[in-house]
Amino acid sequence: MIAPKMFPRRNARILTGIGFLTIAGLMVYKTVGPFESTKNPEALHGPRAKSARDDAADLLTQSPQHLRKQKEYENQILANIQKMSAHKAMQRRMNHDPMGVILHKRPSLLQGLGRVRDMKEQAGSVVQRSVVPENQLKHKIVHLDLKGAPPKVEYFKKLFPLLHSFGATGLLMEYEDMFPYWGKLEFLSAHNAYAKGDIADIIELAKKSSLIIIPLVQTFGHMEHVLKLKEFAELREVPNYPQVVCPTNNKTLPLIKMMIDQVMQLHPGTDWLHIGSDEVYNLGECTRCQQYLLHHQFGKSDLFLHHVRSVAKYVKENYDVQPIMWDDEFRKIPLKAMEDSKVGEVLEIMVWKYSSGIMVDLRSDIWEKYSTVFGGIWVASAFKGAANPDSYITNINDRLSNHKEWMEIFELYKSTIPFQGIVLTGWQRFDHFGVLCELLPQAVPSLAVNLMYINERKADHGALVKVGDMLKCSSFINLDLQYLEYANKCDFPGSAFYEVSQKLYILKRDINTMMKNPHVTGWVSDYNIEHNFVSPQHAEQGLQDLTMLLFDYGKVMNEAETALSDVFDEYTVKEWISLNVKPTHTKLQKLHASISKLQKVKYWPRRPLDSTETKEL
Repeated sequence: MIAPKMFPRRNARILTGIGFLTIAGLMVYKTVGPFESTKNPEALHGPRAKSARDDAADLLTQSPQHLRKQKEYENQILANIQKMSAHKAMQRRMNHDPMGVILHKRPSLLQGLGRVRDMKEQAGSVVQRSVVPENQLKHKIVHLDLKGAPPKVEYFKKLFPLLHSFGATGLLMEYEDMFPYWGKLEFLSAHNAYAKGDIADIIELAKKSSLIIIPLVQTFGHMEHVLKLKEFAELREVPNYPQVVCPTNNKTLPLIKMMIDQVMQLHPGTDWLHIGSDEVYNLGECTRCQQYLLHHQFGKSDLFLHHVRSVAKYVKENYDVQPIMWDDEFRKIPLKAMEDSKVGEVLEIMVWKYSSGIMVDLRSDIWEKYSTVFGGIWVASAFKGAANPDSYITNINDRLSNHKEWMEIFELYKSTIPFQGIVLTGWQRFDHFGVLCELLPQAVPSLAVNLMYINERKADHGALVKVGDMLKCSSFINLDLQYLEYANKCDFPGSAFYEVSQKLYILKRDINTMMKNPHVTGWVSDYNIEHNFVSPQHAEQGLQDLTMLLFDYGKVMNEAETALSDVFDEYTVKEWISLNVKPTHTKLQKLHASISKLQKVKYWPRRPLDSTETKEL
């Protein structure tokens, strides 16, 4: 599908193509018909011009048999065009994702011949949508990464029913420092963490929307929120790095058990607990671990397996709950070591990959190893937060490609692997110390599109229109930021911030275009401004949109603050504005002030510009 502003140019090409083929078809027909003389270009000039025009007029009054044959031929040409376009559309979907979809408007042939198949599918979509595909993934879990930026409980009240309508069956809640730890662990909670009553409300809201909750507790890697603190610094595997806990420290397991106890106390009745343990970058590096490895004749893999099995066993034996763990550390562990550790008796595995190339990175031998060891296997995609650590807007096409690859994996292995379900991760920070990235409200359309694809294996016009209707979008859903021309207007929980994020993206792109204008790069550089040596004419030509962009940017900054306040607390609002809006706004203000000052300059010094004369001026 294509953005509206691209229609006129493409339609012109399509009309030209249809006109050419139709005329060509008539000319071919006339080589065997009564008007053969007109096939000669020379016949349209000179004395015979009138005869040619008469012949052309006769085309409109030829016999019914000729008209019927002509019509049949034209229909045949159009059918071939449609067939060819549908084939190309299929190829595009195999190799590329759509750029967007126009809503509430049935596309005609001239609005994109590549939509022919979509139109046919849309016509029968009511029947098709009611059919649940066989061997569907049972669980479609939405990951809510809450660290350092907790959405308001009131927002969840509006969001959870929508997630259920998208086809979600549960939530993976990664609280981290947003969990209300108490007693000896109260220092693990941020000052703006949820209260115990908030957790109870969240669980009740999820239950009302038929969403199960799987809490996540980090127990090995990514324990920054614990190990950053002075009180727990001694548990670090590497003294200067607060990412990984030391598995051989006698205080480590009691701490982890206490964290699990408190989380489980506030989540009664849950069937799963995710114990994290991904990206354990520093393993077996401290002196204590080195001595432990030497004494037990262990390798680092054995040390890893021993720790995660101990944690999983504690969860399973004390709470009758099934532990789940990220898989990345298991990829490099030999099958025999995993079998000897009996880790598969207490753990289910969650295989994650958020970028392209899943088939390459997760080869068949890895799947064979996992299916041999584990009785339950989950997969994890990403609907947001998997691009750049400072990204503030989600490119849906990238996320859709990730989910398409995962569904290919599912189709390939579903007969041999006990897939439990899929978790659509939505990272809000890359880790505890990372900046905010791709906040939840602006990624709701991405989540909707990808849940739709998982459920129906479709991302065609009909499926996307359905998503647009559910999100109450009025005009257009953009899937590829490369083609974003205007902000999409919708009406779902957090849609105001979705619109603001798009406006900000468009403005930043326009500002970047302005700053790369040759008039600016060649005559209005920082060096020129610093030395009051700017060409007024080039400054006016290059920065003619500066005042307007500065005004629009200030307006978007105010809109962002209002939109964010509907979802997040004041700390998250302030952090996001400081990271994503203020730096550019400040730069524009300084540039505007500098140019306003330089416009008053009427005389300029002789070079060199660093001379005493210049400085005095």
